[in-house]
Amino acid sequence: MHSVFLAFDINTSGLRASLIDENLNVLRNVSTTYPTHFPADGGAEQDAADWWMSAVRAMLMLRELVPEYVKRVDAIGVSGHMLGCLPMDKDGQALMPAMIHADTRALPYSNQLREQFGRDYFYNLTGNVLSPRATLCKAVWLKNERPEIYERTYKILQAKDYLVYRMTENLDCTDMSDASHAMLMDLSRKDYNREMFENVGLDVSKFPQIRTGCELAGTLCEQAAGALGLRSGIPVAVGGGDGACANVGAGVANNGDFYMNLGSTAWIAGQMAEPFIDPQHRVFHIYSLDGKSCNIFGTMQCAGRSVSWAQELFDVPTPRAFDSSAATVAPGSGGMVFLPYLDGERSPVFDAQAQGVFFGMNSTIRREHFLRAVLEGVGCGLSQILDIMREREDIRDLRIIGGGAKSKLWKQIIADICNVNLHDISTFSDSATSLGAAAAAGVAVGLYSDLSEAAKNITLSGATIPDEDAEQLYALTKKRYAMLYPSLAEAFHTRQ
Repeated sequence: MHSVFLAFDINTSGLRASLIDENLNVLRNVSTTYPTHFPADGGAEQDAADWWMSAVRAMLMLRELVPEYVKRVDAIGVSGHMLGCLPMDKDGQALMPAMIHADTRALPYSNQLREQFGRDYFYNLTGNVLSPRATLCKAVWLKNERPEIYERTYKILQAKDYLVYRMTENLDCTDMSDASHAMLMDLSRKDYNREMFENVGLDVSKFPQIRTGCELAGTLCEQAAGALGLRSGIPVAVGGGDGACANVGAGVANNGDFYMNLGSTAWIAGQMAEPFIDPQHRVFHIYSLDGKSCNIFGTMQCAGRSVSWAQELFDVPTPRAFDSSAATVAPGSGGMVFLPYLDGERSPVFDAQAQGVFFGMNSTIRREHFLRAVLEGVGCGLSQILDIMREREDIRDLRIIGGGAKSKLWKQIIADICNVNLHDISTFSDSATSLGAAAAAGVAVGLYSDLSEAAKNITLSGATIPDEDAEQLYALTKKRYAMLYPSLAEAFHTRQ
């Protein structure tokens, strides 16, 4: 009888539970939803109990739909959204709602830390850009703004760590991917840097033990088994953050492999043997699930979001109609360039005050020029990220996942602007995170020797090749795009 994995993926809007076979085929998945609450001054919170109850509801659905697979679950993997801050007491009770990745209440403290120690200090240690979204800064906020909660805190957990705790009763466990992205882990030591914690005034003992995502956190306890409708004793892996899990689910598990996620937010990521500590702080790091390599990320804040915004703004009824209209315009969009900084930007400028721009309009410009310019603008932003990665690696091929990969036109534009071969993968792109969590569980129980063996199940299913004249077609567009942010940065920062 073949193995069946259960993977829980805690994402921003809800939880997905997937049953996955040993060849990393999704047998069945279901999704549940839960709310996000937005307190004043930049807060974004979720109740940890909602994550657990969503898992319980999801298992109820799976037991009704495919009871034969549920009975065969051999291991459980977990993934979750990152950059959280959930204080727990010694009795395993959440002391307040979890501050999720979108929470920016720690901005005054991130500014204070930057002024006191400088940006290089934190980046050189953790490989990540100091930000109010980082767990490090959120914990400083917690200590100063909720001191009574901080004093009662036993461990500060990430989203997936909480679910692991509910299943195994192990409250002292996180993994390298979450710890590194949270700016808690010294990349060179693969552990907490006690001096850094002392410098920012935090008690390092309030953070859980760092392990790899491919280890076992424990086994399913009787109480959790009863709630989920599973047998007790099933092995539960430590799991990882969604970024690290998505890498493996896209088939990226060897040094030198890279991929692009073209979703509402987009990123280019790849695996390298050593950290890429960039003097200009243009990329960030998330350790791999097995702790053996670094995943290097460059993220664009508004990729698919720019397209959906333009679709609504210009009253385009469907994505297909959007592409059809944009395809009537020649490459270069009649000289118009779009900066996709609708919600600020991350890589390569990391500027929360950057704004979206249409540049180069004249009396010949029509609606379809705007639409194509949006697609090309995102392509130019991704090209800048890829060029940074190419300072370390010769990247000619990228796997591509995400909703934007459904657009043939957009893929061709990106392939041309980036001068890269884009390869579709054999699985549904929205399952990549769950597949990565399942792969980690498979390594943890010995079904796979390593993540590379697991990732061999994720195969390629087609390619988009750049046009031989692409470099000439987009040379001026890319040049003007690169000039715009430096020219407008001062104006962006005068916004009231």
